[in-house]
Amino acid sequence: DGRQTPEIRITYGESVSEALSEIGYKNSTNDHSIRDFKFNLTSYSDMTFIESGLRFVKIELLDKNSEINLKAVVLQSRMRNIKYKGMFKCNDDLINKIYDTSAYTCHLCMQQYIWDGIKRDRLVWIGDMHPEMLTVRTVFGAHPIISASLLFMRDQTPLPGWMNGMPTYSLWWLHILSDWYIYTGDSDFLNSNKEYAISLIKTILSLINDNGTDNLPGYFLDWPCNDKPQSVSGSRALLAMTLDSCIKLCDAFNEKELMQKCREKKSVLISTEINSFGAKQVTAIAALADWINPPEAGKIVLHNGADGWSTFMSYYLLKCSSCYSMSGALDALKQYYGAMLKMGATTFWEDFDIKWAENSTPIDCLPDSKNNDIHGDYGKFCYTGLRHSLCHGWSSGPVAFLAEEVLGIKIAEPGCKKIILEPDPGNLTFAEGVYPTPTGNITIRISVNDNIIKTIYSAPEGIEIITKEKYKEYSYEFSRIS
Repeated sequence: DGRQTPEIRITYGESVSEALSEIGYKNSTNDHSIRDFKFNLTSYSDMTFIESGLRFVKIELLDKNSEINLKAVVLQSRMRNIKYKGMFKCNDDLINKIYDTSAYTCHLCMQQYIWDGIKRDRLVWIGDMHPEMLTVRTVFGAHPIISASLLFMRDQTPLPGWMNGMPTYSLWWLHILSDWYIYTGDSDFLNSNKEYAISLIKTILSLINDNGTDNLPGYFLDWPCNDKPQSVSGSRALLAMTLDSCIKLCDAFNEKELMQKCREKKSVLISTEINSFGAKQVTAIAALADWINPPEAGKIVLHNGADGWSTFMSYYLLKCSSCYSMSGALDALKQYYGAMLKMGATTFWEDFDIKWAENSTPIDCLPDSKNNDIHGDYGKFCYTGLRHSLCHGWSSGPVAFLAEEVLGIKIAEPGCKKIILEPDPGNLTFAEGVYPTPTGNITIRISVNDNIIKTIYSAPEGIEIITKEKYKEYSYEFSRIS
């Protein structure tokens, strides 16, 4: 009984396994974006179907004794038409591919605002946006999407509310605002947030007791720590790191008395003991907050390589581990992100455990009975199975890490007016890159030969470059060219 308009079913997937799945199978869903739907297909017509995040598509004819004739199936990609200003290349092709894939992952998530994921989490999660902001400024420069996303969350969260319903997410907002201002030097944008930021800072200070304990109404660092003791210690480490950002904000606002209170609260907070309970991400955040010794923390983070790492926390884990060994950090970077690439990734995922890659089928292959389905059989917490997002902007942390730590670009004054250049190529013999600033590009080329680290760089007029030598066992040569 063939109909004039036969019914078809279209299923999208970020993996082959997901494209072949039905709703409910291995936790496949239509959450956030529709990926499994039915339509009646008319003859001699051009039809447009639902927007979603995908790499693979299954088209299924549902009516018996019917046929469809397709002239073409076209997928239209919706991406911002923006120039890649930043760049990183080195003598290791895998690291180059990791940088490029990280940048592309974040680019896809630059929609109306910074989305966290293309298939799922198509909204602004401010607690996840810090690594995305770092990637945007490193690759695309002072793009207005960051300011727009910060304002959106501010306006959606009247005080005394917490952003996205979580106290730590409001901490991240302050951290992002500070780092974005340090990069852009945009005083007008900063001052447009002054009233909100100062009120929020005062609220946070009121939650820190004189003995270093706190009264935060909730603790959330990331999902692997959730509802565990390390969630409390991780949130307190984030609180300490955010107080550093609050000090910078108060300085920019000329709020000297409030700035001093932030210093005092930071001092009393980190005077207490902190226990990571084995969570590497807690160790990393605590080290970046100067709560514990960074090189010692880096050694802990690098124990067993990238075991226990997460994509969201990769920037902080890499920063911390490089304090102990840049070569070790780069090896862990390749171990962790390289495993995703071997599993067929063209964008980086919401989460990943290197153990998942053992005896698993890549995401661009048909699943089989002899191997695990790396998409459908893994994942945890809110991202179990096929609900797991395989294009998540928070996973782009390697971009900023490679620019800041390998090339050594550290912003010392708002607007990038002063840059500390402290290259650390680790076990690389060559690295070069472009870092966009609000006044133009900084270019860097590093070569290593016979324990001599030679760095040639250029920077726009008005940017002061302060060179810094990191290791006594190396000789350094710096040359600025016009």
